[in-house]
Amino acid sequence: MLAPEVRSQFAQRLKNLRTQRGFDRARYFAKSLGIEENRYTRYERAEVEPNLTLIHKMCETLRVSPNELLGFGDLRYPHASLQIPGFAEPLQEQNSHAPGSDAGSKGADPVSSLAWGLASEAVAIRHEHGGKARSANDPLAILRETSALCSSLKSEPFDTVAAILNDAGLKDVDARHKAKLAELIQAFTDKVSEPPPRRAR
Repeated sequence: MLAPEVRSQFAQRLKNLRTQRGFDRARYFAKSLGIEENRYTRYERAEVEPNLTLIHKMCETLRVSPNELLGFGDLRYPHASLQIPGFAEPLQEQNSHAPGSDAGSKGADPVSSLAWGLASEAVAIRHEHGGKARSANDPLAILRETSALCSSLKSEPFDTVAAILNDAGLKDVDARHKAKLAELIQAFTDKVSEPPPRRAR
């Protein structure tokens, strides 16, 4: 369960995003999420917090990343196709000219996208194979852990990759997960190693 002030901040952010995206009434947004209005308004009143599946649906409907919805303001990936642990399907890429988007004409940040994808996979495997029960009590724990790892990947890419490779919780996993992790690490390190593009004068 979240601390009251964290839940309150989430509730205010959710309400602001809802109205910014044109859902003037809570009942319209609740209908788009496929839930009852009274259930939804409890989130905006900070009485309870939504589960990961519903957060995923909210992000899709509002056209925002989980980081924007959850308030990780310095880790925003408005264009990324994200696979979030616990979500059934990845979020779809957003149109940079979508209403309410502050991306404007900026292109996608591929390093951030790849860092988030790698962090998501590593954290998901760690929780799945490590038997962590933390996320059962705190539905946002996985997202916070993913955001922290993503931030570390962006600030210290190769040291963080080395730490992931040496993580005891990721060593005894099945071949499919190892292959996926190796693929993500390769894509991320290749992108980080690329020389920066020359700017046109």
